[in-house]
Amino acid sequence: MEIHHADKAYRSRSLALLGVAVVLCGVLLWQLNVWLQSLADNLATSDPATTRDWLRMLFVALGIGLAAPAAGLGLHLRRFALASRIEGRFPPREAKTLRDVRVLRDAPALAWARRVELGGTAALALAGLLIGWTAWAWFRFG
Repeated sequence: MEIHHADKAYRSRSLALLGVAVVLCGVLLWQLNVWLQSLADNLATSDPATTRDWLRMLFVALGIGLAAPAAGLGLHLRRFALASRIEGRFPPREAKTLRDVRVLRDAPALAWARRVELGGTAALALAGLLIGWTAWAWFRFG
């Protein structure tokens, strides 16, 4: 049985980055309520055109902010699946893993590559839907 060995430096960097992201998200969520309250107070006393413009910017930023990571993930997964298909093994030789994994070959490797490709396609479809929603919000509240 062939084993694809983990990259310990990659694991350390990934866990450190995950920790930083968790702390950053915690701080941002902590401040979100304060920001939304001040925004609600300001918009409650403003004219409807200003409220519509803020709503438009919020929806567009939210759509783009969610579509960009989904598109990046989709492209990465499709590239990963293509490399796996070309090499006939899963995971590909150049892939970095967090732990040691068993290498699959032939039909099982192609089946996993197909699943990863479908996941990438689904992520790209989600990104497309989010961009469509962003365009709808831009023109609906414009």
